[in-house]
Amino acid sequence: MRLLAVLDRVDTAPFTLEALAGLLNRLGPAQSSILHVAPSRDPDYLSPDEGMPDAAERARFEHTVSSQTDTLRQIAQEWTQAVIPHRDTAWTERVGDTRTLVAREAAGADITVLSRPCPQDNAAVAEAFAGALYDAGVAVLIAPLEHYATLGLRPVVAWHPSHTLDLALQAARPILERASHVTFVIGENAPMEVPDPPLGAELARQGVAVHMDRFLLDTGDIGEQVRQHALSAGGDLLVMGAYTRPHFIEWLFGGPTQDILAHGTLPILTRHAPLVRL
Repeated sequence: MRLLAVLDRVDTAPFTLEALAGLLNRLGPAQSSILHVAPSRDPDYLSPDEGMPDAAERARFEHTVSSQTDTLRQIAQEWTQAVIPHRDTAWTERVGDTRTLVAREAAGADITVLSRPCPQDNAAVAEAFAGALYDAGVAVLIAPLEHYATLGLRPVVAWHPSHTLDLALQAARPILERASHVTFVIGENAPMEVPDPPLGAELARQGVAVHMDRFLLDTGDIGEQVRQHALSAGGDLLVMGAYTRPHFIEWLFGGPTQDILAHGTLPILTRHAPLVRL
């Protein structure tokens, strides 16, 4: 397995690295690396109508970028030395277009760990997310904004058959097979409308405890219902398929639609089919 963690904010870096450590502990031997992309252009001056920064503004931008890079490098170094068991995790710095460079690095990874987006984030955070999930088409683990003692010991699968969920489950399969308990949360319009997932029986045959948590959908927020069931199950990882890009990014970055991802209470493993560029 090849794991990549993208560090783009000082405040969320510890949670991102903790999620990476959780994956390493759950998956066993794996190659891991940490990436930071420093923007080469000031986001305040990306379009022609925004003009050009003067010397003082350029100096301010360069100082901010350099300071953040130095701080994230230090955080990564301290984590690498402190994590138990010790991991030989490479640190990589890139300068340029965030989306392009993250997509390029993520394409070589089986799972890319990203920070949990927040409404006040700058454009680079959204670009990193889009580069990994939509351009590279790799599995993405969205780190929570809080401490979790374990990751993947009691995963929850938001079961709604789809191609993107199939892709997410492919990436999550090694985690599910090593879990002590897996819960499938199934929202349906009528009792037993949705057949039991075949994966549940496969995991049970391998000795994994499996539970089917069915609930009837109401007119409220489906994502919130799934979240509540996942938390009630004691889950420490939520596996789900990615929605189409406009809705997914809107939910992640605090749009008007309230969804499970707006709460950030669970690590989330998801995947989307890569974009086809003509």
